[in-house]
Amino acid sequence: MQSTVNPSGPSSDQAGTILRSSAAPRIVGWLALAGVSLIAGIASYFHALAVVQAAGATAPVAYLVPALADLVILGASADLLAASRAGQPRPRLTMLALGTGIAVTLAMNVVASHPHAMPSWLVDGWPAVAFVLALESLAGLVRRGRGGEAAPAVPAAVAQGGEDGRPGREEALRLLLASDSERALAEALGVPRNRVRTLKREVAGMVAEPPLNGNGHHA
Repeated sequence: MQSTVNPSGPSSDQAGTILRSSAAPRIVGWLALAGVSLIAGIASYFHALAVVQAAGATAPVAYLVPALADLVILGASADLLAASRAGQPRPRLTMLALGTGIAVTLAMNVVASHPHAMPSWLVDGWPAVAFVLALESLAGLVRRGRGGEAAPAVPAAVAQGGEDGRPGREEALRLLLASDSERALAEALGVPRNRVRTLKREVAGMVAEPPLNGNGHHA
């Protein structure tokens, strides 16, 4: 008795089973991370609330200040993610905002059992610092939302490409040295970002490789 083989691949039922089995771990992971974030955020808020109230703050300020540290962390993380997707280096002020937010929320959670140990002047000055840090992260998000750095000018030789559609070596080297943004360079060359990374490795090899002499040997 011969078994029949479906030459067109798995059936729709089999494909649906594969998709469901591959999506299940991601769903569980997202739910777990969401639960941890929610519980940790609530606990961190009430710990900070105890510290702020011990410093003498009253409503409504006492109920608003405890949320600042976590919001600064979220804003800085979003700006860092936007910079990473744009192929840009990590903004220093955003890194400072992230580190400061982590330090503040950690300090408030640590001293929550002895809330009066936190100097009141630190609690009073924190909202102003949080405002400046959040404003810088927001400005970075706005800049990248508008396109960030302008794409480098594309020379005619690069726009036309060689026989295989690749830019000339000299022009590729010029663009790679002139631009720090992989996304902007990819748009200028009309290639994917992974292609830009490949070109960077090729250019690095070209720079490191010694020139050839007239006999076809390395000088």
